[in-house]
Amino acid sequence: MCRFCACELSKSELSKKCSYEKNNIVREVEWNSNNSIDYHPSSSLQPKDSGLPVIIDGKHLQSSEDRLFCPMYWSLIPPWHKGALEEWGATTHNARLENLSESKIYSSSLREGKRCVVVMEGFYEFKKTGSQPAEVYYLHSMDNELLKAAGLFSTLKRENGETLYTCTVITNQSEGAVSQVHHRMPFLLNDNTDIQAWLDYKNVSSSDALTKLKSTQQLNLKFYKTAKIGSKDPMTAKKVLASKSMMSNWLKSGTKRKAED
Repeated sequence: MCRFCACELSKSELSKKCSYEKNNIVREVEWNSNNSIDYHPSSSLQPKDSGLPVIIDGKHLQSSEDRLFCPMYWSLIPPWHKGALEEWGATTHNARLENLSESKIYSSSLREGKRCVVVMEGFYEFKKTGSQPAEVYYLHSMDNELLKAAGLFSTLKRENGETLYTCTVITNQSEGAVSQVHHRMPFLLNDNTDIQAWLDYKNVSSSDALTKLKSTQQLNLKFYKTAKIGSKDPMTAKKVLASKSMMSNWLKSGTKRKAED
């Protein structure tokens, strides 16, 4: 799954790092200037946050640009939802690849070509082993490049007349070493060809895009233990021992106080 992610780069840095080549010209991905929400760099982006950095085909926004950054609310809200944003109670920040076509919530976005790419530096997962407290792991690319996850989006008309873009990250069964941390992971696109096929809803049908996605081999990732969500610093053996020592001292002091009482 993917419930917390990190992206601390500025808009200009993201535009450059997400550049792509078309007709032998390298193009940076511009930002949609007419958006009701904005992107703010953070080491801990989470569901129901507004401003997740998301790329869509510019034609969705009546733009001549092939790709545009369009910051979105992280939790897809389907167009048939009539209540307020806060009244949407379903968990829709992740969508299982296996169920997209049949899903009441996601199928309309898939059918209408509302495919997107969610950009992040990395993401966090909790690993639970037996009765031990869950440990936090940070996962990122092998070469420290940006991760680009396949997603779907929807639009919601708000009471003030503004259009809110909402999205979900598509997940799949984990492969390789990543499965040691969690059994599911974001579906990561390998290269510009994969990204173009996923975004180009005018020339690539939803069924073809989905078939291609399912046949794409998942990226290998690096991962390591960290102290908490929002921290990208590795949890070294020294830090682990210090943390255990602090906990041990705290428990001992509590026992001592009890005895004195």
